[in-house]
Amino acid sequence: MTDAVKKPRLNKKQKDRITKIILNIVLTVSSFGFIFPFLWMLFTALKTPQELLQGTSVFFPSDPQWSNFRTAVQSIPFLMYLKNSLIIVTLVMLGTLISATTAAYAFAKLTWKGRDKWFIIMLATMMIPIQVILIPTYIMYAKIGWLGTRLPLIVPAFFGGGAAFYIFLLRQFFKGIPKELSESAIIDGANHFQIFIKIMLPLTKPAIITVMLFTFMGAWNDYFGPLIFLSNPDHWTLALGLRAFQLQYGGRFDLMMAAAILIMLPTLVIFFFAQKQFIEGITFSGIKG
Repeated sequence: MTDAVKKPRLNKKQKDRITKIILNIVLTVSSFGFIFPFLWMLFTALKTPQELLQGTSVFFPSDPQWSNFRTAVQSIPFLMYLKNSLIIVTLVMLGTLISATTAAYAFAKLTWKGRDKWFIIMLATMMIPIQVILIPTYIMYAKIGWLGTRLPLIVPAFFGGGAAFYIFLLRQFFKGIPKELSESAIIDGANHFQIFIKIMLPLTKPAIITVMLFTFMGAWNDYFGPLIFLSNPDHWTLALGLRAFQLQYGGRFDLMMAAAILIMLPTLVIFFFAQKQFIEGITFSGIKG
């Protein structure tokens, strides 16, 4: 009776290599599902009107029409909409940076009466749909004469409007910083403002970049707010401009996709350069709670 042939066993290094290869294959295949919509938009933007009439039977444009992007920009006051969007986005990011960081620091590092209760109340505001407070907010802005201006879209950011999640994210990051740093600074004669500016903010750079990226995406893609509060076409943002472009050129999907790509491009570029800090901010914000 012969001994059974023993199958060679894989060592830990070989198993890890095989697991890594399988994981890379799965991630590569899965990533195609996320990239495909963008590729479809790009190829549609480059098609001729004749190729559009053929529907999905033509995926790759035979003669890429890069001029569609120039036509899309020239068909609407694109630069004016871009300027309006940049003004609103810049001020909203500045206001969110100031309000969210200071509130998060107060909730994480300062001791004051009712701190935990107010933090719970702040988190509870995240569960209130915007539609519930829309009418009271609209009436309030109408009474103070802000309708038709950019103020309803900008001023709330300086007072923490819509920043409950960002405050929570930054608070978790602040709580992960050892309290010994603050205590040492206080012994050296620093006040809380100096600690906040010189110690806390530099150490929370990944979380701040994450918040700024979320804020940029929210303000840049916001359609509902400008639609409600901006009545003057000279104040319209790119989101409203794209809707007006759709109403005018609804049958030209090539121009529609070209305009949509141009509006989406800044978000992709910013995320590409800030993705490392973005991932660090999401990962490390929940280490200590």
